[in-house]
Amino acid sequence: MSTLSRIKTWSALALCTSLWLSLPTLHAGKLYKWGDDNGQTRYGDRIPPQYAKKSNKTLNKQGVVVESKAAAKTQEQIAEEQRLAKRKAEQESKRQQQAHLDRILLDTFTNEDEMILTRDGKIEAIEAVIRVTNSRTEKIKQRLEKQQLRAANLERSGKAVSPKLQQGIRESRRQIRYNSDYVSNRRKAQQAIRKKFELDIKRFRSLKMAEAEAASE
Repeated sequence: MSTLSRIKTWSALALCTSLWLSLPTLHAGKLYKWGDDNGQTRYGDRIPPQYAKKSNKTLNKQGVVVESKAAAKTQEQIAEEQRLAKRKAEQESKRQQQAHLDRILLDTFTNEDEMILTRDGKIEAIEAVIRVTNSRTEKIKQRLEKQQLRAANLERSGKAVSPKLQQGIRESRRQIRYNSDYVSNRRKAQQAIRKKFELDIKRFRSLKMAEAEAASE
């Protein structure tokens, strides 16, 4: 070490010693280090209240940091951490749910042909119900035509349409509307089945490819 370096080193040590000795009430206990609002480093045996929630360090008698405390989190930081934690939990829940559905898919079907047969069977089952419903609707329409014709003949002859006949006409119309809505909903169910199996088949294919790649490695 050169003479100049030794002089600088001893000067620094002397300065530190001077600073430490200038705080006789501090070196007997803990010394804290923190930064003020102007970015200046401060030392003291206690941290001012306005800086208590900011980051600070505790020094021992040799001036070595023995404890560091991070700044207290703001409400915005806490809220953001909670939002991220909630998002992570939701993503993990979705991942587990997808893994469960994948397992069911692989346990239920062994190939895509089985999936297509199952899909077509479900659609045809609904189609059979639709055919029965439409057949009933046609019979109700025929009955309604007769009811309306009878009511029209009574009115033309100047006779009153009985409450029973009026109720029968209303009931026939209600049944026709109900059956029409039912068939419409069954058509939507068929479409939902097609869409679901389309996605399931794609997923099944992807899972099988992943299994094959894993087996080849």
